[in-house]
Amino acid sequence: MSIASADEAAAFAGNSALGPDGSVPPRIRIRWGWFFGCIVLGLAAIVAGWFLVSPASRLGYVGGVLAGIGTTLLLVGVVVLLERRIVGSAVKVVQDATKEARIRTNEEVRAQIRDFEDRVAGIWETGTPAAAAEETLRMSDEFTKRVVDTYTDDGNARSR
Repeated sequence: MSIASADEAAAFAGNSALGPDGSVPPRIRIRWGWFFGCIVLGLAAIVAGWFLVSPASRLGYVGGVLAGIGTTLLLVGVVVLLERRIVGSAVKVVQDATKEARIRTNEEVRAQIRDFEDRVAGIWETGTPAAAAEETLRMSDEFTKRVVDTYTDDGNARSR
Protein backbone atom coordinates (compact mmCIF):
# COMPACT_ATOMS: atom_id res chain seq x y z
CA MET A 1 0.00 0.00 0.00
CA SER A 2 1.44 3.35 -0.97
CA ILE A 3 1.31 6.52 1.11
CA ALA A 4 -1.27 8.04 -1.26
CA SER A 5 -3.62 5.08 -0.92
CA ALA A 6 -3.13 5.08 2.87
CA ASP A 7 -4.07 8.78 2.94
CA GLU A 8 -7.14 8.06 0.83
CA ALA A 9 -8.13 5.14 3.07
CA ALA A 10 -7.73 7.31 6.17
CA ALA A 11 -9.79 10.10 4.64
CA PHE A 12 -12.46 7.63 3.54
CA ALA A 13 -12.60 6.11 7.03
CA GLY A 14 -12.93 9.59 8.55
CA ASN A 15 -9.58 9.21 10.27
CA SER A 16 -6.85 11.62 9.28
CA ALA A 17 -4.30 10.27 11.79
CA LEU A 18 -1.92 7.80 10.23
CA GLY A 19 0.36 5.48 12.14
CA PRO A 20 4.11 6.19 12.41
CA ASP A 21 4.80 4.01 9.38
CA GLY A 22 2.11 5.72 7.29
CA SER A 23 -0.41 2.92 7.75
CA VAL A 24 -4.01 3.38 8.77
CA PRO A 25 -4.49 2.37 12.42
CA PRO A 26 -6.85 -0.57 12.94
CA ARG A 27 -10.45 0.32 13.66
CA ILE A 28 -12.26 -0.88 16.76
CA ARG A 29 -13.84 -4.24 16.05
CA ILE A 30 -17.45 -4.59 17.16
CA ARG A 31 -18.46 -8.07 18.22
CA TRP A 32 -21.85 -8.17 16.61
CA GLY A 33 -22.67 -11.63 17.99
CA TRP A 34 -22.38 -10.40 21.57
CA PHE A 35 -24.25 -7.20 20.72
CA PHE A 36 -27.27 -8.95 19.17
CA GLY A 37 -27.08 -11.79 21.71
CA CYS A 38 -27.45 -9.31 24.58
CA ILE A 39 -30.39 -7.62 22.86
CA VAL A 40 -32.16 -10.94 22.24
CA LEU A 41 -31.57 -12.17 25.80
CA GLY A 42 -32.75 -8.85 27.25
CA LEU A 43 -35.93 -8.93 25.19
CA ALA A 44 -36.47 -12.59 26.11
CA ALA A 45 -36.15 -11.72 29.82
CA ILE A 46 -38.68 -8.90 29.44
CA VAL A 47 -41.15 -11.17 27.63
CA ALA A 48 -40.63 -13.95 30.21
CA GLY A 49 -41.34 -11.46 32.98
CA TRP A 50 -44.49 -10.36 31.16
CA PHE A 51 -45.84 -13.91 31.25
CA LEU A 52 -44.77 -14.52 34.86
CA VAL A 53 -46.68 -11.48 36.15
CA SER A 54 -50.41 -11.80 36.76
CA PRO A 55 -52.59 -9.94 34.25
CA ALA A 56 -53.64 -7.41 36.91
CA SER A 57 -50.01 -6.46 37.63
CA ARG A 58 -48.83 -6.14 34.04
CA LEU A 59 -49.25 -2.36 33.90
CA GLY A 60 -46.90 -1.98 36.87
CA TYR A 61 -44.52 -4.46 35.24
CA VAL A 62 -44.37 -2.41 32.02
CA GLY A 63 -43.67 0.74 34.05
CA GLY A 64 -40.89 -1.03 35.93
CA VAL A 65 -39.36 -2.38 32.72
CA LEU A 66 -39.44 1.05 31.09
CA ALA A 67 -37.92 2.63 34.19
CA GLY A 68 -35.17 0.00 34.16
CA ILE A 69 -34.47 0.55 30.45
CA GLY A 70 -34.41 4.32 30.95
CA THR A 71 -32.02 4.03 33.89
CA THR A 72 -29.76 1.71 31.91
CA LEU A 73 -29.67 4.06 28.92
CA LEU A 74 -28.96 7.02 31.20
CA LEU A 75 -26.09 5.21 32.89
CA VAL A 76 -24.65 4.05 29.56
CA GLY A 77 -24.81 7.59 28.23
CA VAL A 78 -23.10 9.02 31.31
CA VAL A 79 -20.43 6.31 31.34
CA VAL A 80 -19.67 6.75 27.63
CA LEU A 81 -19.55 10.54 27.99
CA LEU A 82 -17.26 10.36 31.03
CA GLU A 83 -15.06 7.72 29.45
CA ARG A 84 -14.53 9.83 26.35
CA ARG A 85 -13.73 12.94 28.40
CA ILE A 86 -11.37 11.06 30.71
CA VAL A 87 -9.56 9.33 27.85
CA GLY A 88 -9.43 12.55 25.84
CA SER A 89 -7.98 14.45 28.81
CA ALA A 90 -5.41 11.72 29.48
CA VAL A 91 -4.35 11.65 25.83
CA LYS A 92 -3.92 15.43 25.81
CA VAL A 93 -1.83 15.35 29.00
CA VAL A 94 0.44 12.63 27.59
CA GLN A 95 0.79 14.41 24.23
CA ASP A 96 1.65 17.71 25.93
CA ALA A 97 4.21 16.05 28.22
CA THR A 98 5.79 14.23 25.28
CA LYS A 99 5.97 17.43 23.23
CA GLU A 100 7.56 19.36 26.12
CA ALA A 101 10.09 16.58 26.73
CA ARG A 102 10.99 16.46 23.03
CA ILE A 103 11.45 20.25 22.91
CA ARG A 104 13.56 20.18 26.09
CA THR A 105 15.69 17.31 24.76
CA ASN A 106 16.19 19.03 21.41
CA GLU A 107 17.29 22.23 23.14
CA GLU A 108 19.72 20.33 25.36
CA VAL A 109 21.25 18.51 22.39
CA ARG A 110 21.55 21.76 20.41
CA ALA A 111 23.30 23.44 23.37
CA GLN A 112 25.73 20.52 23.64
CA ILE A 113 26.44 20.69 19.90
CA ARG A 114 27.08 24.46 20.05
CA ASP A 115 29.45 23.93 22.99
CA PHE A 116 31.23 21.15 21.09
CA GLU A 117 31.54 23.31 17.98
CA ASP A 118 33.01 26.17 20.03
CA ARG A 119 35.58 23.88 21.66
CA VAL A 120 36.58 22.35 18.31
CA ALA A 121 36.91 25.81 16.74
CA GLY A 122 39.16 26.87 19.65
CA ILE A 123 41.40 23.84 19.14
CA TRP A 124 41.78 24.55 15.41
CA GLU A 125 42.63 28.18 16.12
CA THR A 126 45.38 27.42 18.64
CA GLY A 127 46.94 24.12 17.57
CA THR A 128 48.74 22.62 14.63
CA PRO A 129 46.57 20.91 12.03
CA ALA A 130 47.80 17.41 12.93
CA ALA A 131 47.29 17.91 16.67
CA ALA A 132 43.94 19.64 16.08
CA ALA A 133 42.76 16.77 13.88
CA GLU A 134 43.73 14.19 16.52
CA GLU A 135 42.14 16.21 19.34
CA THR A 136 38.98 16.76 17.25
CA LEU A 137 38.69 13.02 16.61
CA ARG A 138 39.10 12.25 20.33
CA MET A 139 36.57 14.92 21.33
CA SER A 140 34.10 13.72 18.67
CA ASP A 141 34.28 10.16 19.98
CA GLU A 142 33.79 11.34 23.58
CA PHE A 143 30.94 13.66 22.62
CA THR A 144 29.16 10.96 20.62
CA LYS A 145 29.54 8.40 23.40
CA ARG A 146 28.33 10.86 26.05
CA VAL A 147 25.26 11.90 24.03
CA VAL A 148 24.33 8.34 23.12
CA ASP A 149 24.79 7.14 26.70
CA THR A 150 22.78 10.05 28.07
CA TYR A 151 19.77 9.63 25.80
CA THR A 152 19.64 5.84 25.47
CA ASP A 153 20.32 4.79 29.06
CA ASP A 154 17.35 2.38 29.33
CA GLY A 155 14.89 5.22 28.87
CA ASN A 156 16.48 7.36 31.60
CA ALA A 157 17.24 10.46 29.53
CA ARG A 158 19.40 13.14 31.12
CA SER A 159 20.77 10.67 33.66
CA ARG A 160 24.00 12.64 33.97
